Amino acid sequence: MAGSTMLGALAVAIDYTMKFSGAKELMSAPWAMAFPHLAFLKFDLDGIPIFCSMSFFGLAAGCLTSVILGLAIIARAPSLFGLVGGSMKALAELSTIAGAYAGLRAAKRARWAWTTLGPITRAAVMCLANLVITPTIYQLPLAVVMGLMPFIALFNIIQGAITTYLGLPVALAVVRRAPGILPADAPIMSWA
Repeated sequence: MAGSTMLGALAVAIDYTMKFSGAKELMSAPWAMAFPHLAFLKFDLDGIPIFCSMSFFGLAAGCLTSVILGLAIIARAPSLFGLVGGSMKALAELSTIAGAYAGLRAAKRARWAWTTLGPITRAAVMCLANLVITPTIYQLPLAVVMGLMPFIALFNIIQGAITTYLGLPVALAVVRRAPGILPADAPIMSWA
């Protein structure tokens, strides 16, 4: 629990740093780039500590880390839209790590599943969530939301890939350099 809470704090620090460090400086940074087709969607690095939490301590720890980030986003913007944004971010990261965890368990035979199931699961879950949330909260017609689905799916596949493809080397580096700090049954140990 302590490890996942610490990684949750790191995810919050990354999120708050990107939000409050100054838009002009961050917009030139590749990790704060807006998705070209839907500018309200932004690529970020918040998922890497969440991915590491799941890799080191299991799916429940990754869920806790996702909830910590979601609550911090809600606290940052205490309104209906902040609640929706924080909840959607937590759901997106949770679905990424759930898919990656399933891939990790299947990795004994199909190692590619580790890195592909996370982004695919995220895209599927977030498309379904947007079909419900966007017309209800943002009052967009369902036809418009359906037209946005390919872009929402593409964004989530790319963001999920950022989380998994950058989180995996971080997790493996910890395994190589400090394996003694991780539990013996850490999910990443079966892949390292």
